[in-house]
Amino acid sequence: MNKFFFLFIMLGSFSIANGQTQNDEKSLSLNKAIEISLNENPSVISAKKEIDAAAGKILQAGRLPNAEFSIAVNEIPGGFTFGDAGELDLSFSQPLEFFGKRGTRIQSAELQKTIAELNFERVKSFTVASVKKIYYSGLLSKQIIQSIESNITLLNDFLAQVTDRYQAGTSSYLDVLRAKVESARLRNELFDANRDYQRITAELKILLGKESDYEIELSDSLSYNYFETKKDSIVIHYSAKSSYLKINELQIEKSKTFLSLAEKGSLPDFNFGLAFQNRQTLPEKRFDKYLGLNLGISLPMFYSSGVRGDVQEAEANLSISNIQLHYAKTKVVQSILIAYSNLSFAEEQLRLFDLSLLKDLDDELKAGITAYQNSQIDVLNLFDIYRTYRATKVEYAKTVFNCLAALTELEVSGEVFDKQ
Repeated sequence: MNKFFFLFIMLGSFSIANGQTQNDEKSLSLNKAIEISLNENPSVISAKKEIDAAAGKILQAGRLPNAEFSIAVNEIPGGFTFGDAGELDLSFSQPLEFFGKRGTRIQSAELQKTIAELNFERVKSFTVASVKKIYYSGLLSKQIIQSIESNITLLNDFLAQVTDRYQAGTSSYLDVLRAKVESARLRNELFDANRDYQRITAELKILLGKESDYEIELSDSLSYNYFETKKDSIVIHYSAKSSYLKINELQIEKSKTFLSLAEKGSLPDFNFGLAFQNRQTLPEKRFDKYLGLNLGISLPMFYSSGVRGDVQEAEANLSISNIQLHYAKTKVVQSILIAYSNLSFAEEQLRLFDLSLLKDLDDELKAGITAYQNSQIDVLNLFDIYRTYRATKVEYAKTVFNCLAALTELEVSGEVFDKQ
């Protein structure tokens, strides 16, 4: 009896804290997976490049209008002898914007760069969360595979014992057949579990930015430490960390710069120019050199329909930004509360396993094995106990996974997962 129970416990169950030494070239811990994804994930790389693009926008915003250089030749003789032309002007002019326009554009571009930096952090948070969840899924799938494989080994040992009892005349051939059918069923489950594990590792490779031939073996174990934080503190903590909210706040500041720039549209711009002039003096036909100065000012139509339209559009966009910030705050709070509620429910389920269910199940399995060996129950009842035991262990692993996944969602709940 003790040998039989030992086989059930050691081979039939799978420990949540199980960890095995992997080949160093293939072994992949969760921390290593996160590190790789933050360096090689395409979304992270693209978001980082957006910061560079925004920095370029700052340089563009500070660019002065292009200066102009021109040559004007007048009173050219009929023989097209340019050297005898009556007038020759070499001119240089520089357009100048009204004070404040350029600075406002630079301020807007700097805000956009800050938004790009916050979005980069947001993309990294999403990527880390995705890597965690798919990694945990892989650990769960791996545990299920190990459970099925150990149960197949256990069933083969059980089949040998049933066969011995059949040959000794203490068991029927039907019991042998049932054990073989159960073994075949488990092998079908193993096929499905292996296929699911391959799918999960393929998704993980995509998140890591790796090619399909990149081999990995998940090295961490599926374990969970209970989360101990009050609901009110959770909302404050993750709201304060939210890049999503900070981006919406900066959108208001950016809309204000657009409004300021639109209002400056009614202000004139200037033009400053210098000319080096060569003039022919009649009748002596000698050339005198002069210096020309040009000062110009644009004459915008003050408060014309164009300017009023720009101001109206900027004011409307500012109102939209304020509305979006208010809505964003509501979404973030609700997202955090939902994630916290899901985590609390998952932890409640896990406590049910930890406090009583697993211990009761072990006791029931031990009693069932004893009853079968004493011929107090038949093989069908033993199979039923065995299936319940294995199914409960799988459900326990799934509950641990649910807790880990819920905690991961809570960690990024302030960023809001829906499409922006």
